Amino acid sequence: MKPYTSLDQLPKFESINDALDENEIRISTLRYIGGKDYDELANRLWECNKGELICNSLACKLCNRNYRLARVNTLVEKVLNTKNSWWIVTFIDYERAFTDLDTFDVRKSKDRLRKILERSGFEGPIVGSFEIDFHESCGLWLPHFHLLCPSTIKNKQAKEVLKEKLHKQQSHHIKKGRKARPVKFQKLQNPYEQISYIYKLVFNLVHDYESCRTNTLRTRKLRLPDSMLCWSLCWMDRLGRRGVLFSFKERVIE
Repeated sequence: MKPYTSLDQLPKFESINDALDENEIRISTLRYIGGKDYDELANRLWECNKGELICNSLACKLCNRNYRLARVNTLVEKVLNTKNSWWIVTFIDYERAFTDLDTFDVRKSKDRLRKILERSGFEGPIVGSFEIDFHESCGLWLPHFHLLCPSTIKNKQAKEVLKEKLHKQQSHHIKKGRKARPVKFQKLQNPYEQISYIYKLVFNLVHDYESCRTNTLRTRKLRLPDSMLCWSLCWMDRLGRRGVLFSFKERVIE
């Protein structure tokens, strides 16, 4: 099979029509719930869908698709031209789980992660994005980061320091009976697919269920309920894409 040369060649990457359809759902939901802020955002998304403007809102699936396409293609090209191997890192901040979306300070969350990386001894460039999911069973929003990190000798040492720190600081999951896993390192093996995941820029509802086949607790990510979806879309719009992007000692990847 011919290797991928662009993100839009991946079978699971959303098409332009997929993005337009998702925007239509968001527009309809915003107008159904109603209110000045929701109607105003719905109108901007509608104009963007019709090609009357480029809204560049974090709440817009079409603009996020265009951003992901450019960002991921650029990063993959740079990563493939380096001699380093790379990790995809997921950092989950159990200690900062919260109930009210409007009270959460994303900037402070990003600054806190930078301090943790600095004190653990990581070197850059590390880039990625912030996400939150709403966990239905406990009624909490859980902040987390998806990162692209070079697997250097120094960072391999810092990785063990970080794991030890987090084991002491975040030993408890937000759900009873679950083991906390505040950080996960995965080798970068499928660059377009894995780096795209870092920048999916979607907030979800996490639904817990028991698997009939394995008798184990599993999770499924779903669309947020209508009122919560509208609330989160307006919050995303105010925050802006730059607000969710993360970098640590970023420089040109050479």
